[in-house]
Amino acid sequence: MQELLRLLCSELAEGRPAAMATVVFQEGSAPRGAGSRLLAGPGGLLGGTTGGGLAEAKVIEACEKACETQEAVVLDIAMDGTLAAHSEMICGGQVRVLIEPFDPERKELEHITSLALQAAEGTGCRIVRPYPPSKRTSWTLLYEDGSSEGADLDPQSKAELNAAPLDEAALVPCHGTVFFCERCQPPERMIIVGGGHVSRPTAAIAGLTGFAVHVLDDRPEYANNGRFPNATVHVTPEYSQCFEPLRITPRDYIVIVTRGHLFDGVAAEQALKTSAGYIGMIGSMRKRKQIYAKLQESGFTEQDLERIHAPIGLDIGAETPEEIAVSILAECIAVRRHVPAPVTWRKK
Repeated sequence: MQELLRLLCSELAEGRPAAMATVVFQEGSAPRGAGSRLLAGPGGLLGGTTGGGLAEAKVIEACEKACETQEAVVLDIAMDGTLAAHSEMICGGQVRVLIEPFDPERKELEHITSLALQAAEGTGCRIVRPYPPSKRTSWTLLYEDGSSEGADLDPQSKAELNAAPLDEAALVPCHGTVFFCERCQPPERMIIVGGGHVSRPTAAIAGLTGFAVHVLDDRPEYANNGRFPNATVHVTPEYSQCFEPLRITPRDYIVIVTRGHLFDGVAAEQALKTSAGYIGMIGSMRKRKQIYAKLQESGFTEQDLERIHAPIGLDIGAETPEEIAVSILAECIAVRRHVPAPVTWRKK
């Protein structure tokens, strides 16, 4: 979302119209779920995707038209026949896409998208708008503290929409009106403890899959932007305090891949003291047994230790650093999407 908001703000600042296409509903065999989006202008795609193929071509065409008419519309696409064949999908799926045009002449839209971008890079917010849409794009930003920006909503509706259960995006009924609500928040962080040979491909793939990557190591020759050009690097004085400056939250993924059992154990102990949503530690079952025994001596319970994914990653027979990185990210994505690992892939 951040990148598309950044593109949208740039287009509006340059005086060019653009249209945001967002999947609001998906069922059956369809390529992307609710919340998937793209941005297109009069000249075609600017960024993002709603699934590719002929279906996405229809979405881009609708965006181009919306840039001309400046009218918001809903596009229904049935994934059958030719569309399914060209999208490599099984017949029978359906997606509904909300097309919202943004006119640079409407300064309130430039203002609200700028605020949404700030929220996406800060504490986050919810973007809500009536569904089906009126002809004109109308966003309201709802913040956790109860404040809001944009189109007017009554206080009770604001409170209910802000409290509605929401994973990524959903249609939410409220006082006789349906709203499309979606989260607008910073990307999840992957915090990689250790800057060795497994860390480099892990950081690279994590960045490609939408994580904001941080790498920690106590050696400056390993924790530097030369090795990790697309990550934030931290030279930590010692692993016993490595997470203190980062303010770990449940949206953080901690990947422990240091250079030895001792450092892994220290990092795991510190990780268990945080609210991280995922903790993974590299190593064999023998190593895990040794480290877990020491953690229990330190007062951690079996329930605490169940938070650690060890050995880290899905069991796909990975051997090289690159293969191990793929297995780590596969497990993290499964956690992100609330999908249990298939039985055949579970750790032995």
